[in-house]
Amino acid sequence: MERSISRFAFGTMAFLSVAIALHAMRFDAVPMNLWLGVDEGIRHVVERVPFQALTHMLVAPFALLFGPFQFMPRLRARYPRIHRVSGRIYVAACIVAGLGALFTAPYASGGRVPGIGFAILAVLWIGTTTWAWRAAVARNFALHRTLMRYSYAMTFGAVTLRLQIPFFFMAGFHSYSEASVWLAYTSWIPNVLIVALYDAWNRPRKPALVAAE
Repeated sequence: MERSISRFAFGTMAFLSVAIALHAMRFDAVPMNLWLGVDEGIRHVVERVPFQALTHMLVAPFALLFGPFQFMPRLRARYPRIHRVSGRIYVAACIVAGLGALFTAPYASGGRVPGIGFAILAVLWIGTTTWAWRAAVARNFALHRTLMRYSYAMTFGAVTLRLQIPFFFMAGFHSYSEASVWLAYTSWIPNVLIVALYDAWNRPRKPALVAAE
């Protein structure tokens, strides 16, 4: 039963990641001046800082796409080379997209408050992913797996942000820019907290000490 739930959760995560990554690839048309379903506030940001914004928007989907492969034990065991190559692509995508996000954050469409939230996310995303990569190079695989969970929790913020937008509209917000004051934090902090709870729950318990008679 527990294994079935885990498989369902992973499958749902992977499906949403691929779906949102493909949807985000509509920004590939922006350099051709095709704004396919792009929010007006986001369009304004892209027009102000096109290099920074598009660096993030064009590269980040690859982190979403390649991330789930890092959590497949069978793939890691049977095809370690594929795991390493996809891992390097993931790390590179996170760092490049993270830098783009960091330098775009001051121009966030919602103003300073969401800009700070997205900047914090970018710094943590880059730092955690780089640390995870260094742990793998040092063959500290336990630390590597832990850090990768946190890294992908932040990557998955792209999914939770989009899932939350309709609820903010139903709550009375009129645009993405207006809702981003909250989304800059609610899109990724809960993900990180869930990973922290998961790690705490699965941490090996020390056997209780038996009092000497």
